[in-house]
Amino acid sequence: MKPTGKYCSCRLDSARTTHRILCLLMIVLAQTAVPLSPTQASFDQKKGARPIGMGGAFTAVANTGDALYYNPAGLWVINSFHTQMFYSAPFNMPDLSTVACNLTYPTAYGNGTFNVETYGFDLYRETSVGIAYSQAYRKKLLFGLVLNYNHLAIKRGGHAGTFGADIGLLYKPHDHLAVGMMAKNINRPELGGDPLPQVFCAGAAYTGLSPLTVSMDLYKDVRYPADLRLGVEYVFLKRLYVRTGFSTKPSHFTGGFGFDFGMGVIDYAFYTTGDLGVTHAVSTSIYLNRQPSRTIKSGIQ
Repeated sequence: MKPTGKYCSCRLDSARTTHRILCLLMIVLAQTAVPLSPTQASFDQKKGARPIGMGGAFTAVANTGDALYYNPAGLWVINSFHTQMFYSAPFNMPDLSTVACNLTYPTAYGNGTFNVETYGFDLYRETSVGIAYSQAYRKKLLFGLVLNYNHLAIKRGGHAGTFGADIGLLYKPHDHLAVGMMAKNINRPELGGDPLPQVFCAGAAYTGLSPLTVSMDLYKDVRYPADLRLGVEYVFLKRLYVRTGFSTKPSHFTGGFGFDFGMGVIDYAFYTTGDLGVTHAVSTSIYLNRQPSRTIKSGIQ
């Protein structure tokens, strides 16, 4: 006798529930090499296809909308109304997908940026809404501040929210060298009794081999060993970008490419995570009445 439609539906619902429970466990276990509570393992997902392709070494590059997540000081160089959208599903699991969108509006008094992002699925959902301000002192020392509202909702487990603050600095001691730093969640916010990731990062980027950019970051989550990140970006004919990089803690190999189509840029990246396989990411940036980016003056001028 064939199974009834009701029986098939129950089996299908059970399979979906099991799959989503496994996804929830992946949130805890797959992001790092040690067990974590859900809030410790999250609110720090990789974002931005361009920096992902460069191994996450973006603190001193930080000259596009991706700067919001790596060094908000760099948002100041954006000189046109700009919006950026990002999507990634770690380990090809849609229930773990991250979706983010930011908008930057430049003014003579500094740039304002609005960001919204979401991560997870109906059993486990993280949402962040943030605003950022970036400015430059004498067009040499760039600084940025981000204020995020982070919200976590677990089905039948309640919900909680908290505010976190990030800061960033960017400086060019030489025409071909930039250095930057970023501090994330400097106010030590807690969500449901668990601290959100507190991160400090310093980096350098060298552009003296134009059209090649080489970048290096030292990334330190206060809970774990320091992560060394290296990245390379090469530009062909001012339109096509090829990138690669790696990080050490955890070990990732990354790569990607981008294409500038005039009114915007589309970027793709991937990174490996041991036996968990490859994760893909894509970003799209659109400029309204696109203008050349602002120039950072070097310290020797």
